[in-house]
Amino acid sequence: MSTDSRGEVITVLGPVEPAVLGPTLIHEHVFIDISCYYVPPKDGEGQRLSQEFLAMENLGWVRQNSMSSKNNLHLDNAQTAITELGRFKAAGGGTLVDATPIGIGRDPIGLRTVAEQTGLHIVAGSGYYIATSHPPEVAAWSAERLAEEIYRDVIEGIGATNVRAGLIGEIGTSWPLHPDEEKVLRAAARVQKQTGAPMSIHPGMSPEAPMRLVAILKDEGTNLRRVIICHIEARYRAAVDDYARLADTGCNLGFDTFGREQYFELVGRQHPNDDQRIDVIAELCRRGYSDRIMVSQDVCYRADLCAYGGHGYGHILRYIVPRLSARGVSDSDIERILVTNPARFLVIQ
Repeated sequence: MSTDSRGEVITVLGPVEPAVLGPTLIHEHVFIDISCYYVPPKDGEGQRLSQEFLAMENLGWVRQNSMSSKNNLHLDNAQTAITELGRFKAAGGGTLVDATPIGIGRDPIGLRTVAEQTGLHIVAGSGYYIATSHPPEVAAWSAERLAEEIYRDVIEGIGATNVRAGLIGEIGTSWPLHPDEEKVLRAAARVQKQTGAPMSIHPGMSPEAPMRLVAILKDEGTNLRRVIICHIEARYRAAVDDYARLADTGCNLGFDTFGREQYFELVGRQHPNDDQRIDVIAELCRRGYSDRIMVSQDVCYRADLCAYGGHGYGHILRYIVPRLSARGVSDSDIERILVTNPARFLVIQ
């Protein structure tokens, strides 16, 4: 197998030309296990509900307590994924980035099956998530040893498979930054320089976190145009000047939690709603930053799926694109956000 894929995008079915990607979701999860976030309820009713399978009868409780439902924290059914992603394709979708890294349920063979069955281009991730999810070896390994693992995923294939990762990420960080998370981040940055693969970073829940990450990446000599900072709308919220300042470093901005508007109990605050996300994107486009913006929904809970009462993977194409247009975002900017920017970002350079 050739490992020189410069100018191509690495999907789970092999390298493809960036021109074929079409509308792209830059940050989703097809298979994932985020039980590292589980919060045991303190009350008796909550303890009972936390053990139940997700159903219409408990959906309201789960939406208010998303981290306390064990069943809600797993996506592991290939047939369900095929059906759900079929809705994204029917809405006009072409490509999806599964940003699930090592240790939280990544399934490269499952992704390959879903890609074969749906006809979608799927890009797999590599690296490690937040410290509470790390396998024991992360604490023991050096940055150099961690880099070897990520490098192998990108160049040779994930584990014993020949399914290559086309993304370094999502690299998980917390606030304050855990030392092992910084070690992983530096390892990932070094692999990015070696391979030319794009890198996706999950910042801690603080408006200070993104620029702290940028400082580390600059110290490693990273080309920041090859980096996307995820979930940025939950860190900066309505502070448009902060988004612009981050974009001015060269980083890409991931507005990637569209459809998620519930209370986030781990940090004690409400997610921004879709209208607020649209407002910020529209203003950034007016300021000339449309070339730094990409979007997604970050489907990672069972309750996000259409089968369980959620918006699913097609929410942006069906409902958000018309609202962006109504808010004054031009067709050319929408094309840039959905097609041009992801194709530029995902290509191996």
